Amino acid sequence: MSEPSRTERSPLPRPAEPTDPEVAIVGAGPAGLLLGLLLALRGRRVLLVEREDEPVLGAPGNGICPILQPATLGILDRLGLLPELTANTTPVTHGEVTAGGAPVASYAYADLPGVLVPFALPTSIIRLRDVLTAAVRATPGAELAYGATVRALPQRDGSAPGVRGLELEDAQGVRTLYPSLIVGCDGKRSAVREMAGISAPARAFKRGYTELRLPLPTSWGPVMRAAFTPDGYVLGTPIADETLLFAWITGPDTAGEAVDGPLAALAERYAQAVPQAADWIREHTTDRSQVREFLHHIVRPERWTDGNVFLVGDSAHGVHVYGGQGLNLSLQDAACVATAADEAMTAGDTAALRRFEELRRPFTEAFQAMQEAHLDALAARAGQQVGGGAGHLPDFAPLALGQSELRAAFATAVPEDAPSFPAAVPTGSGAGR
Repeated sequence: MSEPSRTERSPLPRPAEPTDPEVAIVGAGPAGLLLGLLLALRGRRVLLVEREDEPVLGAPGNGICPILQPATLGILDRLGLLPELTANTTPVTHGEVTAGGAPVASYAYADLPGVLVPFALPTSIIRLRDVLTAAVRATPGAELAYGATVRALPQRDGSAPGVRGLELEDAQGVRTLYPSLIVGCDGKRSAVREMAGISAPARAFKRGYTELRLPLPTSWGPVMRAAFTPDGYVLGTPIADETLLFAWITGPDTAGEAVDGPLAALAERYAQAVPQAADWIREHTTDRSQVREFLHHIVRPERWTDGNVFLVGDSAHGVHVYGGQGLNLSLQDAACVATAADEAMTAGDTAALRRFEELRRPFTEAFQAMQEAHLDALAARAGQQVGGGAGHLPDFAPLALGQSELRAAFATAVPEDAPSFPAAVPTGSGAGR
């Protein structure tokens, strides 16, 4: 990859005051926490800004259980956090895909060349946040500011155009900080992105993704089962709390008709898609509370870097749940950006961050394009009620192992002298209830 030109680089001055952080990270979700942790382990002074109140570690979860892939788990394992995340959930060792009721593909994580963690892990998003929060709190140089709102990104006096500060309102009142780097980890509707003037076209999928949760039968095993049917795509996987999750992706009209109709009719759609669990689905779908719909967006900002502002995770590339990569992309971003940001601050400019963007953005935008094409095809097929073929399946290796050009970066993201964090959150907390 070519070196960015001098005109493409933006300066990264040192913090204006000794009390200012070197890096201000807006958003203390999993990606922001991992980025802050890795930067603090490199000796950087980090402030994590979170608008929500301070969480109670070990509180019940919100039911959201993303699936962490081996590339992501390898990063967390090097930090010693994996044992805490495997509690009360079922690692998934392999997968099966059917179309029209016939097998079309199967895979095992252990068969992937170079895989360091031979399974995927459905884990509560709250549990993951709690585990990372405890690690950040235990790391010198990292500070968490809860109940804090970013009001503006003012131009820093005496600095080059685009070098901004952070106007913050929190329990201490209103104050302006001048870090070297400001990182937006504040999600698909990023306030940092908007304040930096970065345009971000978005596509909303208002209906079409529905989840059904059932008790996990002992016969299911550590497997994800995907089925392409005439009216969409169904994925069944074990998650936390001995729960079996079925996710159904279809067209908005089909989803609306099914979800708004009788519960038994909705259960029958799932049963027809997964015949090996059909009787279990019919027997255990008993209450509307087992069914949830989610709104998803695909967000594609025009750039990730603006002066000393950089976007990470959903702020940079919001994706649909199809393919199960949203949180994985964000955490893998955080690991690579920790290295790039450290290099950028040492050099005093954004060249290392721009190199990462030049390598990463085409990959994420290609993934988004694949999602849109597949989702449009699923919606069209659901409307016509014809066929049942799988069509083109996403390549399994990048889903499991991450972007090939960055796999070496994932392996070196955690400093060699990083501590292994002991258990600091009650086992079983933040489960997927």
